[in-house]
Amino acid sequence: MPRNRITDILIYIVLIVVIFVPRISKIDSFVTLDEPSWLSQGANFYYAVAQREFENTVYEYQPAVTTMWIIAFGMLAYFPEYRALEQGYLNYEKGILDPFMIEHGRDPLVLLTYARVIQVFIILILFLVLYYLLQKLVPKLIALFTVLFASFDPFHLGQSRLLDHEAMLSLFVMISILALAIYLSQGRRFIFLILSGIAAGFAQLTKSSAIAMLAPIGILLIIQIMQERKDGLSKTIINNSKTFAIWILSLAVTYFIFWPGMWVAPAKMLYEVYGNAFSYAFQGARLTVTEELDVSQFNLGKLSGIWEVAKVLIFRTTPITWLGVLLGFTIPFTRDRELVRPYRQLFTLLVTTAIAFIFMIGIAQGRNSPHYILTSYLALNLLAGLGWFHFIKWLAGFFASIRIQQMQYAGISLILILQVWSAASFFPYYFTYQNPLYFETGKDRDFPQFAYGEGLEIAAQYLATLPNAKDLTVLSYYGRGCFSYYYPGQTVAFRPFWVDGEHAEDLLRVVQSADYLVIYNANQGQSEKYEAYLDILSTVEPLHEVWLDGMKYVIIYQVDDLPASVFEALSNL
Repeated sequence: MPRNRITDILIYIVLIVVIFVPRISKIDSFVTLDEPSWLSQGANFYYAVAQREFENTVYEYQPAVTTMWIIAFGMLAYFPEYRALEQGYLNYEKGILDPFMIEHGRDPLVLLTYARVIQVFIILILFLVLYYLLQKLVPKLIALFTVLFASFDPFHLGQSRLLDHEAMLSLFVMISILALAIYLSQGRRFIFLILSGIAAGFAQLTKSSAIAMLAPIGILLIIQIMQERKDGLSKTIINNSKTFAIWILSLAVTYFIFWPGMWVAPAKMLYEVYGNAFSYAFQGARLTVTEELDVSQFNLGKLSGIWEVAKVLIFRTTPITWLGVLLGFTIPFTRDRELVRPYRQLFTLLVTTAIAFIFMIGIAQGRNSPHYILTSYLALNLLAGLGWFHFIKWLAGFFASIRIQQMQYAGISLILILQVWSAASFFPYYFTYQNPLYFETGKDRDFPQFAYGEGLEIAAQYLATLPNAKDLTVLSYYGRGCFSYYYPGQTVAFRPFWVDGEHAEDLLRVVQSADYLVIYNANQGQSEKYEAYLDILSTVEPLHEVWLDGMKYVIIYQVDDLPASVFEALSNL
């Protein structure tokens, strides 16, 4: 076997092991806020496909079709009979799926684990494709280091092992952009243009925010037109317009084929998705709230929102990534003739992609969670990887020629180890990573990250060890899934409206009917809405507290230990 072939095989083995292991380890050890809801929606999708009621395979402003298929295959593997039980479509907001599964001898946590594992395999395949494309633009060693560096970004790593859309979205977007870049710069091999369009189609099927990728795609085509204008500007524009038309057609065909709803009700699917997306972005709420799209009511959020989104990204990325991005800005000035064009092209595309997603999410109205710009994380970490490799290669050149290669290997190994350590130190969540340099500035020290429910499983496991746990009731914030999947007794989910000043009787009733009260301080403790409620409880010594990364995440109270004064204060809340 040729030596180059052996090297390629070894590279792919390394990539498979290094990307797969940290994502699959303790994959069932915690549950995040949105995942139980996605299981319910995926179950409805599975039921709709099985009943051939394809018009019911739609979910508002983000198609989430890729996620829905993943859950459907999880259902097929773990609970295939669900499609024939005639339960109809369960309300995903009411948490009906969980007790329904338990009633039929199935564990929702196992279904979630099945779905997560399937998604991890998809993420792995997408990373391998990303490497394959990148090594066609830059040397293999550079591509390998860059992909490995990006794969260990703590926030991206953490999100890529959740039942979530953003990690898949980020990889589909990058694959589409790189495949088109290869098509335009390396002989216009048709397969890469089709691959780019298909990946773009899957990106759109994953989430409607993928539309931001039109910015780097547009930049890529404009660059190509400028480079070919000597052959005649009109001819060049026409040729590249044809390229874009084929790209759009590939996207549309993929979108149609893999979404059953498009087979029977395309107008309804598109209106539900893009109507809700525009309503959410420009009117601040979904169509169920705004009722219709009213262009006269369209407005964007404050431009300050862009900084707020970018600030969270800065806090969640490592100092190694920070410095790597800065080094990446030297890439356009490289003197390596073989790498001038691909380096400059990659720099432009990665920066444009990162900015496009930050800008779009930053100005949109509605709730903007940190993971909505995960594509920006991937783009910037790829840029940082390229920046570090370029810098280390330049630095190694100052040493004796016999040591250049050894110095280069040592340098990139050290950088990779530091990136891996940054992520590994926050296992099993990874996404709770805090940049130590930013943290030491004293800014945003009180839970700067959005809490996804991490730590609640620890509280549930603690209470599960207490006597008669299966016979007791716990009132818990984010109780569904995050807590209930790990607690053998009854879990009652805390409703935020109970502290609005008009539901004191309801709040008092549910507290008195519970045996334990679980406060999610990582969320409730940071909101003025719960301030009076938590002040009342703070007069009592808690039964137990859960701390993570030096922060108090969860507070547990035993209801029997609460004095009468607490109940009296709650009744007047």
